Amino acid sequence: MPLLLVSPRAMAQSQARDIGETAPAVFANDSIYRERPRRIGNMSLSLGLEAKLEYDSNVYAEPRDRNDDIRTEIMPRMRLATAPGPLSAELGASGNIRRFADLKTENAEAWSIDGALRWAPTDSSAASARGFVQRAIEERGDPESNVSQQTGPRKIDVLGGNLRYRRDSGHILIDVEGAATQYDAVSQRDADRDFTNYNARATFGLRTRSTVFLTATGFVTRRDFRLEKTAAGTGRNSTTFGGRVGVDIQPGGPLEGNFSAGVFRFDPSDGGVKGRTGISIAGSLVYRPRRRTAILLDVFQGDVATFRTGAQQRTDTSFRLAVQQEIRHDLFATPTFGFRQTKYNGSGDKQRIFTVGGEVEYVISRSISVVAMASYGDRDAEIDARDRYKRFRGGASVRMRF
Repeated sequence: MPLLLVSPRAMAQSQARDIGETAPAVFANDSIYRERPRRIGNMSLSLGLEAKLEYDSNVYAEPRDRNDDIRTEIMPRMRLATAPGPLSAELGASGNIRRFADLKTENAEAWSIDGALRWAPTDSSAASARGFVQRAIEERGDPESNVSQQTGPRKIDVLGGNLRYRRDSGHILIDVEGAATQYDAVSQRDADRDFTNYNARATFGLRTRSTVFLTATGFVTRRDFRLEKTAAGTGRNSTTFGGRVGVDIQPGGPLEGNFSAGVFRFDPSDGGVKGRTGISIAGSLVYRPRRRTAILLDVFQGDVATFRTGAQQRTDTSFRLAVQQEIRHDLFATPTFGFRQTKYNGSGDKQRIFTVGGEVEYVISRSISVVAMASYGDRDAEIDARDRYKRFRGGASVRMRF
């Protein structure tokens, strides 16, 4: 669940993507384009780079007097992995060097290092551990992002890790996970945003068909802020817990993924702050009506960390639909549609953003591909007109392997 201010997944979206990642759900394992990692003993080394040039019509996500600019990004990546086996390990590193033609305050560098260890004694059970450290750059236009044009986007150091065990043998599914993530804003003026997030999830399922489990999930999240009280003296720490029921569909048919719905309870540590109960939804599904087409759906509704003045709690609802298509063996396309609503409980404000976009990738060889992309976003806000904006971004990139 995206209960965090900056997630590893969101960070990865601003880093180098591999050849074929425009449509990975249908990218064929074609021997002509298959990656050939370098061998180092019993380990494999993958190196890559993406160079991107993009026009942004509204860099600061402003409601009026918009500033446009051209952004260049250089995104290297590296992945070192052991040979497949019951015990395997990975180590990865990636970065993003971002430069603007005119708006120099927006120049920034992001990076990420992660490592993982996985033990899978059988095909139906696996235990894993992962750790990561990142320098994340906040995206202009995200809820509660920096609006100052003089200081540039916020920089956030992120440190975290998780443990997970999953077993799906016979009629039983067991999937448990625990994680901790620390967020540390680099600038001292953003110290009120520093917090540590602890969360745990346990899913139990019963098989009803060969690839389908009916599931019940319980979850709990604890947030501990470095500055425990607001300027008004209100406590900021909180616990969120809840449960959902749904389905888990394993690969093997045209539909795979998971979907569940239930309730969450927001329980603040400060007795003077009211708790709240809401709807919890989490889902990620892939439907393949034919070999060259995949339809992806991601949905979420739940409690999210907030720093907005006057807001006691924040609930996000998001929906993303994408169609990945293999047009021919070397040409792939992905149109997308997204919606996100952010509701600030306590202040009464709401934000809604609609996004549409598309990406086309032409794979030249196993070592290089070229990509064209475009997106448009329109955000509305019920109370604060400063939260409204329209934004177009379009550009091209080259993805390489070495």
